[in-house]
Amino acid sequence: MYRRRRGPAGEPVFSFDSFLDLVTNVVGIIIRLILVAWVSARAYSSLRNVMTDEPAAAELRTPTQADDPLHSEVDRVKDELAQARARLLEQMRAFGDLQASKAETSHELDSVTVEGAQLKRTNVALDQALNQAQRTSPALPDLAELRARGSKLKEEIQALENAPLPKKTLRYHAPVSRPVHAEELMFECKGGRVTFIDLGGLIDEMKRGLSGQAEQLKDRWSVSDVAGPVGAFRLRYTAERQRALLEGSAAPLSSGSFRYAVSEWVLEPIASLRGETLDQALAPRSEFRHVIEGQELTNTVITFWVYPDSFPLLRQLRDYLYERGAEVAARPLPEGQPIAASRNGSASRGQ
Repeated sequence: MYRRRRGPAGEPVFSFDSFLDLVTNVVGIIIRLILVAWVSARAYSSLRNVMTDEPAAAELRTPTQADDPLHSEVDRVKDELAQARARLLEQMRAFGDLQASKAETSHELDSVTVEGAQLKRTNVALDQALNQAQRTSPALPDLAELRARGSKLKEEIQALENAPLPKKTLRYHAPVSRPVHAEELMFECKGGRVTFIDLGGLIDEMKRGLSGQAEQLKDRWSVSDVAGPVGAFRLRYTAERQRALLEGSAAPLSSGSFRYAVSEWVLEPIASLRGETLDQALAPRSEFRHVIEGQELTNTVITFWVYPDSFPLLRQLRDYLYERGAEVAARPLPEGQPIAASRNGSASRGQ
């Protein structure tokens, strides 16, 4: 005996094979009925022709679809059969989509089940670790003791808030300056930034270039050239030949010995944005501190060429250097005036 297949839940499983067999049997019965009716109709038509003595030509005439009384019925049955097939295909597609969705849902359910089991195991492990920590940890302090500590901390915080702020005492040098005769370090303060001027390196390079200027000074009074750049600046200088007693304003004598020296120089920056801000300059590894800490400040004067927009920066740097016992000199400059020196200029005066 044929037994129906059942699903995991004990429900009968729908089978398309049985349904298709039923549809095929019904269609076969309908076609048989149509054939029987059609044969009966032809027999009836032949009998009627014999009884009415119709001509032989009429008997031999081939029946057409228009003469067939069941043609319209056959067409209707075919349309219904086509519609049934279409509905069947649509249901089959829907059933396939349902099966795919069911499989995906089952897969997701399995994943959630696995994750739930993992979370449950993790929760058990955490509970065990917490119980172990509670058994091995020391006893918690008493609530009264905690309140006492909190009150004490509040009192200390209140005392700190009511205490006067510590004042920083600076020992400024007397406002009397003297000409600088010690080693001198130069910095530029412009645009709120301080920049080291490596004047010693520029002068050394200028001296190396002066040996080539002597040949040009044999037939002229002055020669200009550029040294550097070194750091953030280059040095444009002028070397002049000294006039002898017999030499006037005419061209110099090319014969004989003569003396020459640098009459003036001007610093030219090679970048518009240069140097360090105050915070950068006072940082542990800044260029400013590297230059300052590499010198013996008791025998060195720090000269600042200051523009009008950087006097607050100068005061902060001056206080920093005063705390370390350094001697500071300031050379104010108007805006747009370059840093320059000449043979007839003044020396820096430090405090």
